[in-house]
Amino acid sequence: MSDNDATGLAQGAWLPEIHQALQTLIEQHGINSPDYDPENPPVAAIDCGETLICNHLGEAMMRYLVTRRKLNTERGFWHVITDRGARDALSAAYKAVAGRADSEVRDTAAYRRYRAGMLNVYENLRETEGAEAAALFAARMLKGLHERTVAELVEEVLDYELGRPLGQEDIAAGPPFGGLVVPSGVRVYHEMLELLQTLEVHGFQTWILSSANVYILRALARRIGFPEERVLGLELQVQSGCYTERPVDDVPVGEGKLELFLDTVGRSPLLAIGDSMNDFELLENCEGLSIVIDRGDEELIERAEEMDWPVQPPLSV
Repeated sequence: MSDNDATGLAQGAWLPEIHQALQTLIEQHGINSPDYDPENPPVAAIDCGETLICNHLGEAMMRYLVTRRKLNTERGFWHVITDRGARDALSAAYKAVAGRADSEVRDTAAYRRYRAGMLNVYENLRETEGAEAAALFAARMLKGLHERTVAELVEEVLDYELGRPLGQEDIAAGPPFGGLVVPSGVRVYHEMLELLQTLEVHGFQTWILSSANVYILRALARRIGFPEERVLGLELQVQSGCYTERPVDDVPVGEGKLELFLDTVGRSPLLAIGDSMNDFELLENCEGLSIVIDRGDEELIERAEEMDWPVQPPLSV
């Protein structure tokens, strides 16, 4: 068989059996199928972070806002940090470097304390309270920022993350907060980008989902030519043109992700792809082909074996 079949989907880094399953699905249910209904097209649901792209956009934007001190710390901003001790320490550290140029503060103890502390709050939430609490904290970095400001910031973040190499960044300790290592850079996987294009050509209605704030996700969609109205993520309520800390709906993690999808789309997907237990409910709800990207979530891999879902190693960037 050639690298391409009638669907036009190159094999790339797809495992042969998964590539074949995708081809078969597209041939049997796409626009060339005798049963194809343009009023009721087949639906695909694809997770964003570590499935569509390498690394996580919501985390990347949070780190950018913190590092560049793009936060609006007025109107009770610091109450997004529930630990009173950490809140007071971080508020004081931020005030010590507020209004000064980056070059003046980068080597100060106050800046290191503020930066390491904010990022440690996120990591601690993820470890102790789970992905939902961490995702909400990351999105709440937008609290108090005007919609126009965020529209500009998402483009800044994408320019920065798409333009720097994939790797890791060392965050210096700022006692009492320890140092940490975080991912750097963002890339769309080649095979996923082609899959999106192939599904579109063959009449599928594809949706991208994430626990990240929807504003950065929509900006990425525009960059890759994907309809931004088919991107689902965490939205914050707006008051007087500025984002609040209150989400519009439940955080799209696990059951919340599935509920957001079903409430928006109205029916189950025929193709679903994800990489973590946060995607399990969506994968389980799929009525056709569920594919798991192996990013080290051992629980999901075990469940995939039980459910007889194909498991795909990481794709190429």
